[in-house]
Amino acid sequence: MFDQFWHDIWIILFVLLIIIGVFAGQGLVIGLGAMGLVVAGISWVWNKLSLEEVAYTRKISQSRVFIGEDTTLAITVTNRKPLPLGRLEITDEVPEELLVADAEISPSANPRYNVMRHTTSLAWYERISWEYKVTANHRGFYRIGPARLESGDLFGFFNSEARASDNDYLLVYPQVVPLPELGIPAVRPLGETRGGIAIFQDPSRPAGIRDYQLGDPLKTVDWKLSARMQRLQVRTFEPSSSFTVVLVVVVETAERSWEGYSPTNLERVITTAASLASYVSEKQYSLGLFSNGTPILTDRPMKIPPARSPEQLTIILEALATIRPLPIGPMAPQLAQYTTQFSQGVTLVVVAALINEDMVETIDDLRRHGYKIVVVYVGDRSCPPLPDGVLVHDLQDHLEKMEMACEFGPR
Repeated sequence: MFDQFWHDIWIILFVLLIIIGVFAGQGLVIGLGAMGLVVAGISWVWNKLSLEEVAYTRKISQSRVFIGEDTTLAITVTNRKPLPLGRLEITDEVPEELLVADAEISPSANPRYNVMRHTTSLAWYERISWEYKVTANHRGFYRIGPARLESGDLFGFFNSEARASDNDYLLVYPQVVPLPELGIPAVRPLGETRGGIAIFQDPSRPAGIRDYQLGDPLKTVDWKLSARMQRLQVRTFEPSSSFTVVLVVVVETAERSWEGYSPTNLERVITTAASLASYVSEKQYSLGLFSNGTPILTDRPMKIPPARSPEQLTIILEALATIRPLPIGPMAPQLAQYTTQFSQGVTLVVVAALINEDMVETIDDLRRHGYKIVVVYVGDRSCPPLPDGVLVHDLQDHLEKMEMACEFGPR
């Protein structure tokens, strides 16, 4: 393929051939120059029309998926004119977090993107399609595109480029995983779970004894009674008097802001929050969310007021999918200010990988003001001591086992 400089050189050469032929009286030279100009003219017109009436479409079968799920990317290019294309090159930008099976992928000049490339030819009124399996290995909101088409004339004298289509978008929800330590043996997004959940039971309100069920936390087993009965027995408790739950998602994963963040701990926080949200929504509790992390396109803390609407889980999962890794500020003062909007009795479920002294003080203040506080700790260090009356679940060991088994975590 020639660039514009060589295009001009060839045109000048053909003109010179005609001039030389005229002065030299050489008809053959004149004919060669004239033929060259005719070919160049045809090539110029062909190039101008090459990308006219060429349609490029891109379709994602499911625009919302969970981590690890597959969706299908279908690409179609159609030549809607009687002029064939001897060469058509298509480039489309794809986020590097998305795996496109069997596609020709190369690095892009755009950071965090790859280029998906197709090279083909099109006869008149021909349509060509490609279909790929796309796997999302990280939560987020991803742009696919823009695509660019490149073609030209059959002789390679001229070249045309055009933007082909609008962008498409893929939203990848965080994982929803079993948390047996909290009494969630098997959670399916928008699906069913069986049994109670320890995090919303009040240990001060015993309800009775029943046979052990798969997924019951071992801490609820009454070992003395089980020995007498010759089968496992568990203690049950009345549910918390509050059916309004606010997930407090603490994005801070480093003591100091300049230390950046821990991807592992951040995904532990997000995954645990998503799993709890799925369960709470299924039980039709009023559910809200507050975080010192920010979603895309805004620099404000994430606030979702409690609600029981069927759409609430989707709203919260979308928020968790797009939450950015660095906090907008310390959680402690923001949480203290935000909770003034709630009545006493609301259950605050704090999901955190890092709890500093200020956060401990804020938790204690909220407890003394009548809020039920539950801390779900997911950090890779020991959980600091928390005030009496605060229910604490340390999931460090459980999540480490899941990570070692590649059941979740940064991929």
